[in-house]
Order: sequence, then C-alpha cells, then structure tokens
Amino acid sequence: MRISEREKLVLNAIIDYYLTVGDTIGSRTLVKKYGIELSSATIRNVMADLEDMGFIEKTHTSSGRIPTDMGYKYYLTELLKVEKITQEEIENISNVYNRRVDELENILKQTSTLLSKLTNYAGIAIEPKPDNAKVNRVELVYIDEYLIMAIIVMDDRRVKTKNIHLPYPISKDEVEKKVVELNNKIKNNEIAINDIEKFFTESSDIIYEHDDEDELSKYFINNLPGVLKDRDIEEITDVIEFFNERKDIRELFEKLIEQKAQENSKSNVNVILGDELGIKELEDFSFVYSIYDIGGAQGIIGVMGPKRMAYSKTMGLINHVSREVNKLINSMEKDKNKKV
Repeated sequence: MRISEREKLVLNAIIDYYLTVGDTIGSRTLVKKYGIELSSATIRNVMADLEDMGFIEKTHTSSGRIPTDMGYKYYLTELLKVEKITQEEIENISNVYNRRVDELENILKQTSTLLSKLTNYAGIAIEPKPDNAKVNRVELVYIDEYLIMAIIVMDDRRVKTKNIHLPYPISKDEVEKKVVELNNKIKNNEIAINDIEKFFTESSDIIYEHDDEDELSKYFINNLPGVLKDRDIEEITDVIEFFNERKDIRELFEKLIEQKAQENSKSNVNVILGDELGIKELEDFSFVYSIYDIGGAQGIIGVMGPKRMAYSKTMGLINHVSREVNKLINSMEKDKNKKV
C-alpha cells in the first residue's frame, strides 16, 4: 500500500503524540504541536484517508485518532528513528558490565535487572536452547553411598545439576573412576548432554533422575508486576500463569528467534506486537528485543511492555545493552579458549 509523504508526516505525528501523551489528537493540535504546514481542513482529510487505509482509528465518533496495530507496524518499520541514549545512561550501563562476570547466567540476571530499571518495563533475558550447547565437563559430587549429584558444565559456562539415585551402595573411589571415564568421553566428543543418562544406565545400574524441566532454557524476568499494574485481575492472572509455564516461555522466545531469522533483518533491535505471536495472554503487549550469540547458539535479551511504549528510547537502550552483552560474552569466550 502506497502512502504519501504528507500522510507519513501526519501518521508519524499522531503516533508520536499517542505514545508520549497517551491520548488522541485532533487536527488543530497537530498543527500547533508539530508545526505541520497544512491547514486543519487538509489534515482532517489526510486523517480520514489514513483511517480508510487502516492506520488509525477513532475511539468514538467525535474523538481524535489513535494508531491501529497496522499503524504501529508501519511506524516501527518505516517511520521510527531510534533515540540516542544519554552519557549518563552509557556510564550506568558500563558500570554494570565492568564488573567481572564469568558465567552466562550471571550476565543474563544482571541484564534483566538493568533493562527493567532503565525502561520501567519487564526486563527479559533467556538462555539459548540447551541442545545447541556442548558439554564441557561433568563433576560428580559424592553425597552418600546411595546419592550422587552430577554438575554438568556446558561449553558456554552454563551449569546444570542432576541427581543420581543409586539402587545399591557405591564407594567414593568408584564414583571418581566414573567421572574420569565420563569426561574422557566428553573430551572425545562421544557424549552430549542428552546422552549422559544413557552413559550411567548402560555403564552401570545407576538410576539417573531425568527431569524434562531441567532441559529447558533458563530465563530471567524483572518487574513483570510493574507492567501489569493497570490491568484487571483476570488479565493479570492469565499473564502470570503464562509466564509460570517454562515450556510456553521457551516456545515464545524460540518463535522470536525464528522470526528474526526468516525476516533476515539487519537491525540489531527488533519489535514484535503481541497479536503477531498468536498468544491470547500477550495480545496487548509488545516485545523489544535483541538476539545474542554464544558458541553458535542464540538467546534473547529485551523488554516486554504495553503497546503504547516509548519505542524510540527503548530501542536505543537495548541496542547499547546488547552491544555490551555481546562484548562481555566474546571476552568470556576468548578467556575460555586460552585455557583450553
């Protein structure tokens, strides 16, 4: 659908005003506030055309206009200019990441907290899928003769724990032999995370306690209640229940990563409206996010907020935070390679 420069000018002003003020805007206010050199009558005609095209809508008969989802999407892809962050914000972000961090989990925890503070939205950070990462080593902690805990260290420094229940007593020396054998297989690329159970059940009669939940990516969310505070109780309950389902969360973020890959976008920061996800509980929200890479696996950092979000400012902040996170991960990867 073709849209004229005049229509772009008016549409941009309508959406900017709504995002900033949270109210509809009429033709006279457009002229005064945005200095648009068109008569009120001309602007009214342009607004009528934009409404016919589906970019804006009236909230009631005599009101000004607000953006539709279609209007939002056009604004985000064609009109939005990402705002530069302030020097103070740059320094605050740098201070967080200047501290020595050598585990991905800690980086993501810090990032989720930082993004929520910077934007007042829900800060989100999610690990890559476990399937995409190799096991670096396994340590077996001897609890007693019937219980051992396996500490699984991934190549990207994620750490997972599993309980191994023994049907018969085993000595500490036997456990130490098992861990040497297991790590030799890992070093020779003979075993992956999903095969560790098989190793124990085949090489001995040890019972390996397997929990599918442990195989899911960890995620961190800060300030979700703050985003939901103006919602009714039923909606709040639905959203919180959704975020309590780890499988649903993993599938949501995998969908975002897949969409980014399909779009082949060169942008570092992406925006997706909740209605595009096909998830009823998230229809009234937006996600602004960036994808980070670690060892060939991809994860997400970003925020969730209302559709009426300060996109320009938020995208600028996430863009800078994303660069810092990738810089830290690259440094962590280099340190790991030096030790190998």
